[in-house]
Amino acid sequence: MPTNYARDNVISLASAREQRSGKPELKPELTLILRATNVQADNEVYRQIGLNSAMPLEELHNVLNIVFGVGGEQSPWRFENQFHNPCPTEMQVGELLAESGDFLFYFWGLWQFNLQCVEIYPRDNGTPRALCIGGSGGFGDDFDQATINAELTGTDTIRDVLSGVRPEVIDLVDRTGVFDFIPLLQALDLKKEPLIDATRHHTCRTLPVENSAEASDAFWSCVLALSCLGNEELFTEVIESTMSTLGWVADDGSPLRAPEITSACEASLKVLAELGGYGSNQLAPVDRLDIYRELLSF
Repeated sequence: MPTNYARDNVISLASAREQRSGKPELKPELTLILRATNVQADNEVYRQIGLNSAMPLEELHNVLNIVFGVGGEQSPWRFENQFHNPCPTEMQVGELLAESGDFLFYFWGLWQFNLQCVEIYPRDNGTPRALCIGGSGGFGDDFDQATINAELTGTDTIRDVLSGVRPEVIDLVDRTGVFDFIPLLQALDLKKEPLIDATRHHTCRTLPVENSAEASDAFWSCVLALSCLGNEELFTEVIESTMSTLGWVADDGSPLRAPEITSACEASLKVLAELGGYGSNQLAPVDRLDIYRELLSF
């Protein structure tokens, strides 16, 4: 049988359930990566934003005002789809930006912002509802990603996230002033019960084994970097920038490099490698996350 014929005659189980129950099948919430751009004669301002596909346009209006810094005064605003038809504010973003390449328009006063869906990812309960992940330019003020994300997240959410974090990690985040760690800790969902055995739990609670302040900062910088589940380049970038922000330098005053940072907490990283959370014999990502949750949680 030709595959296209078979495909055209398959009964969707989801559709059958929907017809039987009389209720529409709930669509899974996704993370949309949007590129929002405002182009003027002599300037281009853009923001890269990650947000929940179930977000209504009225909430997206507030998010855009925050990321572009234009919400200080009342001005008429509206959304239009790609055909320039007005969109009801209760519509969800995912209804209009269902695929990569889809776009819509946001008008605030006399300004027009072009919104294009760049990528779509699955999401879970720990994923931040809205997050600015990049940008350039601004309307009067310089682009300040940390301040933008702090306002998007909100004080109550930040407090809730940090309430489940080890004091040493809170201290490190506070001293760096790097807000990017907050969405990471939020996404890790540290209040979730880690699925590790008693031996691993006990071992995690003994780390770091070094006693110096530099070694402690180096270890927690490494754990935060590992929690990103990125490649070696990202790991190096995170630990070097974090230790630099904390004020640690080499004996000659030059910035610490990754080998020097990992060497400062070598004994602890060796234990972490034995647990499967570091090195060449790492566990699967989902299992490593349980180890990092145990390390970071209070």
